[in-house]
Amino acid sequence: ILFNELTPGQIVVVDCEGDPENIDKSKLVFRGADRPDAVPDAVPADLGGTAATGADDAA
Repeated sequence: ILFNELTPGQIVVVDCEGDPENIDKSKLVFRGADRPDAVPDAVPADLGGTAATGADDAA
């Protein structure tokens, strides 16, 4: 996807171009970006504003 567009030390940033609710007309966009000084080991699971229901929530 990003052949010859990344440089050493960069990360891949994935974004949505268009309305993410309209999957027929939107598309994913990939780009290289410099890695920030502080990068978490894992991203928060609730990035979309809706929490996922897991086994812990069944109680």
